[in-house]
Amino acid sequence: MSNSIKIVVPTDFSNESLAVLDWVKRLSDRGHAEVHCVNVVQQPMMYMPVAPGTAMGTMPSVNELQGIAKQSLTTFVEAHMFDLETLPLTKVLVGRPAEEITNYAQEIDAQMIVIATRGQSGLAHMMLGSTAEGVVRSAKCPVLTVRSDTGA
Repeated sequence: MSNSIKIVVPTDFSNESLAVLDWVKRLSDRGHAEVHCVNVVQQPMMYMPVAPGTAMGTMPSVNELQGIAKQSLTTFVEAHMFDLETLPLTKVLVGRPAEEITNYAQEIDAQMIVIATRGQSGLAHMMLGSTAEGVVRSAKCPVLTVRSDTGA
């Protein structure tokens, strides 16, 4: 049994998701944390452009999306989390982001989730919703939200 805490760090590979890195480093250095960096792939229909004349045959499969996400996650961790005491574990999940993130955190008995917010307000927030907000509402462990100043 390990004495380290488990921290789940979701990323969508955006510049905004980099806002959490300083906090993750601080938390992992202090508590010798086991960091789990995750990305959530949604069902292929979520990626279809809504445009007339778009060919339906170009939709990627879930397996293709997972493969792309797995490689992107490895690249992301190597580029941005190389200075952690131990390289994070990586996991690609499939489903609704907030739900999958909180389920994964519960499954591994994580003590914390550290997630970036984009700081959207008004119509943008209402239309797009917020993965971070969904995670805060449903997580069984504490959630540290870090606002990104690079977002909309």
